Amino acid sequence: MEHLQPLDATRFVVVDVETTGGTQGGRHNIIELAFVVVEDGVITQRHSSLVNPLENIPEFITTMTGISNDMVADAPLIHDAIAPLRNELLQPNTVFVAHNVGFDWKAVHQALQSLDGDVWDPPLLCTCKLSRRISNGLARHDLASVCEYYRVENAARHRALGDAEATAHVLVDMIQRAREEHQAETLVDLQTLQYVPRSPNAKELQARALMEPKLRDVPDVPGVYYFLNQQRKIIYVGKARNLQRRVRSYFTHSATMGRKVGRLVRNVRDVQWETTETELGALLLESHEIKRLLPRFNSAGRRYRSLPFIRITNEEFPRIDVVHDIDGSGADHYGPFRTEYLALRLVDMMRQANNIRTCEGPLKPRADFRPCFQYHIKRCAAPCALLQSKDEYQAGVLQARQYLTHAEQGALTTLAAQMEEFAERLDFERAAMLRDAIREIQRATLHRHDRPLAVSDMNVVLLVATGDQHRTIEMFAMRNGRLRLQHVVGAATRAERLRSLLEPVVTQRAISAPFTQVEVDQLRIITSWLHHNHREAVVVDVVEGDVDGAVRAIAEAMQQLREVDVKRNDDEAPQASEYSQIPTTDFL
Repeated sequence: MEHLQPLDATRFVVVDVETTGGTQGGRHNIIELAFVVVEDGVITQRHSSLVNPLENIPEFITTMTGISNDMVADAPLIHDAIAPLRNELLQPNTVFVAHNVGFDWKAVHQALQSLDGDVWDPPLLCTCKLSRRISNGLARHDLASVCEYYRVENAARHRALGDAEATAHVLVDMIQRAREEHQAETLVDLQTLQYVPRSPNAKELQARALMEPKLRDVPDVPGVYYFLNQQRKIIYVGKARNLQRRVRSYFTHSATMGRKVGRLVRNVRDVQWETTETELGALLLESHEIKRLLPRFNSAGRRYRSLPFIRITNEEFPRIDVVHDIDGSGADHYGPFRTEYLALRLVDMMRQANNIRTCEGPLKPRADFRPCFQYHIKRCAAPCALLQSKDEYQAGVLQARQYLTHAEQGALTTLAAQMEEFAERLDFERAAMLRDAIREIQRATLHRHDRPLAVSDMNVVLLVATGDQHRTIEMFAMRNGRLRLQHVVGAATRAERLRSLLEPVVTQRAISAPFTQVEVDQLRIITSWLHHNHREAVVVDVVEGDVDGAVRAIAEAMQQLREVDVKRNDDEAPQASEYSQIPTTDFL
């Protein structure tokens, strides 16, 4: 295998095994084996199998994994269970990946010896070692800590497929960070990065010495920081939950941040900052400042991105499609989604389930109209030819809308039921694909009681606790999906003050103008932040014109929020890459 091959051309087989334990350095018999294949940042294959170890499983292993002797009694023996993994590892341009690659490869190597005798040595990659070099500020690098850092969920810890999938998600994020911060383009770049020395060079030590007096003044609150060069020009803008910790980390951990950050650190001669009350406020300010200043070292977030929305048009015979703007036509929009692939997939599901037309433009039904191919394959009931009435067609549109928005009958519940069905059939690959679809719907849309909201229905107030949560709260009021108020209030603010702040927003008539790029960007930031940090905010529904109801609901929510113990520092919260303001691509 050519290690200088591009990362895009590399197949990563991410493996996890559960074993009988055994003594240090001794033999570990596998009781469960799973692998996930990642190609070009996407999971393309999943496989999992229990294994009969031909020995009793220790009680402490059963307690940790949930795998019992009864479960493996009829499972395949290792020489049969290992065969699919062997076939994958023999494919060209393939790398063996695990979070503790020494342990997992040793167990797999022993199993392959039982199958073939002689075993080749594929390229190995350890996400634990990689994390130690690129997960800036992370103290522990066990899989649970690394998953938390990269905001990766693992609902099946200590089960092979759950841990393998979590490691795969982490790997994709690490590769992205390695590319952006360490200029890793080939497999050998990534493998070398596992062993990069963690001591700064002379120029970085000099920059640290020059900056040390200035770092002492940086506050330990949320905000946006600005790095300046010798000519007093802003060369980098970033955000932080804790400005002191984040800014200082550049000069404490610069040796493991990569060549790109090393060049940044060597050019920094001063730091300025603007404090915010919350991380969400910092995210909004950061995005605005990067696009305004276009700093040299900000490689992401410099331009407004075109993001996909699902649209249900406002016409007699509505269409459902994917668009990249909100045009003010009165249509309902859902999103923004991170990938057009999933938005198109959901649209196809909604169309097929409810016979929604795919033809463009307004429909003018007449009896002599000839139905198109979609009618003949039973994907449309041909309202164009009067073979379906307008009422019948609109009933289908209503069902399609409920499919996306209804808590009990909608896509989330339908997909969850299908996921469970496939899992019961042990079709874990299709179950995992459905799980990813559920996560993307939840991520892309602002929720209230598990009900995704159309953008035009986002008449809500987000209440986010500040660092001093018992004294102040930051309000983000959205009208028809547009941020219309961002204001910090005291936790015991009187109703009269709340009324004066909210009345202009609540009584404002529905806005029909097209969304600006700034408004779409703010919507993206808010929905993404809320998905990851829903425990730190309370979402209050607001009815147009009902100021009194809004004031009462917000006063009650403020009391609820004061009772929440919110963790407020960088060590406790996952940190997104400083070079990626857009959330990373999910597995679909």
